[in-house]
Amino acid sequence: MLLLATLSSLALVALGTFSYVRAKDVMLHGAESAMALQADTLANTIVSQYAGEYARAVASLRQDPRVVACLSGRPCDHQGLTASWSSFLRQRPEAFFVYFSDLSGHIRALYPPRDLPHDFNGSTRPWFVRAMRNPGVVGWSEPYAEIITGKTVVSTVATVDDPAGGKPLGVICLDITTDGLRNILSGVALPSGSGLLVLTADGHPVTATGLGTVLADRVDTTPLRNLARGTYAAHGTDKAIGGTLGDNAGNGATYLNVDGERVLTAVRAVPGPGWRLVLLVPQEELLRALAPIRYGTILAIGGMLILFALLFTVATAGASGRVSQLAEYMRSVARGDFTVRNLFTGRDEFGALNRHLNELVTTRRDAEAALRHAERQHRELVENAPIGIFRTTWDGTITVLNQHGAALLGFRDVPHARAVLDDSVIPLYAEPMDRLAMLDDLTAGEVVTGQRLRWYRRGGEAIWISLYARRTGTPEAPEVESFFLDVTDQVEDTLRLEQLATTDELTGVANRRHFMARLEDEAARSQRYGRPLSVLLLDADHFKAVNDTWGHEAGDMVLRHITDVMGLSLRENDLIGRLGGEEFGVLLPETALERALRTAERIRSAVEDAPVAVRDVWVGCTVSVGAAEYRGANDSLDDLIRRADQMLMRAKEGGRNRVCAQQATPTCAEGTGGAGSAGGGQDAA
Repeated sequence: MLLLATLSSLALVALGTFSYVRAKDVMLHGAESAMALQADTLANTIVSQYAGEYARAVASLRQDPRVVACLSGRPCDHQGLTASWSSFLRQRPEAFFVYFSDLSGHIRALYPPRDLPHDFNGSTRPWFVRAMRNPGVVGWSEPYAEIITGKTVVSTVATVDDPAGGKPLGVICLDITTDGLRNILSGVALPSGSGLLVLTADGHPVTATGLGTVLADRVDTTPLRNLARGTYAAHGTDKAIGGTLGDNAGNGATYLNVDGERVLTAVRAVPGPGWRLVLLVPQEELLRALAPIRYGTILAIGGMLILFALLFTVATAGASGRVSQLAEYMRSVARGDFTVRNLFTGRDEFGALNRHLNELVTTRRDAEAALRHAERQHRELVENAPIGIFRTTWDGTITVLNQHGAALLGFRDVPHARAVLDDSVIPLYAEPMDRLAMLDDLTAGEVVTGQRLRWYRRGGEAIWISLYARRTGTPEAPEVESFFLDVTDQVEDTLRLEQLATTDELTGVANRRHFMARLEDEAARSQRYGRPLSVLLLDADHFKAVNDTWGHEAGDMVLRHITDVMGLSLRENDLIGRLGGEEFGVLLPETALERALRTAERIRSAVEDAPVAVRDVWVGCTVSVGAAEYRGANDSLDDLIRRADQMLMRAKEGGRNRVCAQQATPTCAEGTGGAGSAGGGQDAA
């Protein structure tokens, strides 16, 4: 009897402990997921309401032609520049200094104006070092003490580049306090005792609130520095904060032992400045809702101890019958039967023991019901979500796929999808490198948001999807949770609109606007790298006669025929554009004038040798061509087009069906002359 009482009591203690642990795990998992989502949202808020605005502002300021003129040694409107800066700073109270320096670190302009130390050398300051480390890129400095006011600031910086050569002329800088960032963090509703901390990628504090403020002074010697760098590991030990870096939860949450208290830590990358947002929530705050279950479990376990003492007394007194009834009750509970039984209703020890057992059964039953309800809600949410949902292992093995996702991919249901895909997400990617790039981003601690990828539906049809992905699981067994939408119609509409905006409707070649935009880009590239660039202007000869004789439909056929023949004589990166009526332009990158003349002659000859059939009659057509070569930084695009147009007019005035170019002595090649005579000289420029 004594042995039976002992074993039954231990079984019920274990049952109560198990119930509490299961309820605790369910509630912690839900709280951790909510905190992770809040961290994602807050990281995006910092980008949209703070970092992104100042990065765009510096990107605009660095292109101000007055700044470029000052750094290039040319006269510049210094007063107008500071006036525009004054207006800029009034709209952004946190940005209190804007200035730029030359490459030696000498400050050339500062607003509001202040006196600098006579030995001031900007080249040693954090803002200058950050800009010169990554020229041409808008970046963010480490937090530092501003030399005039002594305030701790971060600086948004970029090099000011020479438009002609692309080399840095100097550095422009915007000093910003972190007050606005702290206001964003302070407005976030968090559990009591929680906090937020913004760190640089190297783990230096930028700003903090609540518990984050307490840890900011110790961040260089705590596990938070490793968390910011992404080098932490589960079960790692770091005693500098007075504790350890504990186990990671199932959804990727990390716990720090801070001075004996377990703290949930969620780290998110802040794109742009490269900061790390750290959300800190004491575990005790997450478990407040579990207090009634905890107290009930403690009460039940205490009751078990009383039960043991009572059963021992009853056993020694010979009350075997009543003990047997209670023992059977406990065995039924251990088997999963949570029916409440009122075996003894009196106020003696057996009645009290019965009531304690009933409390334990009720607590366990409620905890199991809550767990089933939570699991059912989660399952229904995934299965009925109006977007596709995936969860996979790091190597792509599918662990979760919802019905909507299977339907988007052309499958009957989830089992059909998993069977055809062999439980792997990899066959969906039209470009396997896209998935590897996504895993690299997730490894770096970033969240992939709105990434557009090409996937294959069942049957091989390619579609465009918009993907949101985040890393879950543990460092030892990482997982990828993905949400996706079919955006094929939107992408195809965009491509069609782009084609309509850049293509001539009749001939299918580039329209004038697209041709001139491409010419501008190629001219800039030619300047930067010192590469040749030439332009041809072509005009269909006697085109009005074709329209008058055969009608405009025949004229349209001739224009389309000419562009088809031209395309056969050009390289893939050359560009044909219809500039108006029967006039066309040909853009020839990486092409000097001599080679351009040979290309022009090849086009002229091909058009002459390929008549077009109009109403069962072969109609011959020819073109006149003017050529010109781009002369670099001192040559405007208007001058380039004007020279080519003058050569085109010379070709038409000289009898048409010929190529003319501006050389030391302007030269034209007739239809029978070939390209040699036209390309033998050098451009007069």
